[in-house]
Amino acid sequence: MGTYDFKTQPSVVIQGAMDVETEYLIGQLRDRECITLGNWTFYTGFLGAGGTPVIVSKTFQGMVNAAAATSLAMVFFAPAAVINQGIGGGHDPKLHVGDIVIGTSVAPMGAMMRPFAAAGAGIGDADFSPLGLEVFNREWGEARKLTDFSCSEALVRVAEETAEKFLSEEKQAGGTKRRIVRGVLGSADEWNNQLDRITLLRERFCTAEEDMESAATAQVCAAYGAPFLGIRILSNTIVNGEDYDERVAVIGQRFVVRFAEALAQKIDGTNIRGI
Repeated sequence: MGTYDFKTQPSVVIQGAMDVETEYLIGQLRDRECITLGNWTFYTGFLGAGGTPVIVSKTFQGMVNAAAATSLAMVFFAPAAVINQGIGGGHDPKLHVGDIVIGTSVAPMGAMMRPFAAAGAGIGDADFSPLGLEVFNREWGEARKLTDFSCSEALVRVAEETAEKFLSEEKQAGGTKRRIVRGVLGSADEWNNQLDRITLLRERFCTAEEDMESAATAQVCAAYGAPFLGIRILSNTIVNGEDYDERVAVIGQRFVVRFAEALAQKIDGTNIRGI
């Protein structure tokens, strides 16, 4: 495995913004090597029982950081898939701290178009529509404006299969019952604590959670045509009065390790089959 070329052979980039979202994953890597590109660090190695070749990327918080780290990974590693994971704040009242959302799509919920209002008419926070963001993909041969970014359905299915096994393992170990569900990830440089605003965002974008990175990563992946998946474990959910607990990030990373093990069965010499 030490001769594996992460620049030419298939690998999966797994991102996390903070130390708490990446330290467990980095610690689980076998044959770990650190590569620095600009201001960002990438850890190559093999993850899980199947030895899936992965690159763990610490992006730092926020949309610009996530976009920059993703762009560097695309140019340097040309990964077969990108997984953006970490903690998020809950929007869906049915979900609680420790529940996991497998993204079906990502909504850039900070991208809004507001209609004209005359001076003195006041500011209507609810008066907006989603604004399409421009994405240029060479295969398309044109730029397109998108109001959301789809996650790879094939990766979603692998994550759901992983969820069944993961929940079974937790049940056998007497662990806390949690939910792992499909949902829309909402993403922007925002941390929302106003309940009415969260309700409004959920109505407009159908969000299950919010985070500060996944939309940026998804947008760059759309430009490069790279399969993308967002996975978020809820660290807080003000809609249910549940306070912030970043310790759940380790549980989310344990789930991602199991997900990587499932992907190991699909990697061949040139790509990831079926992705």
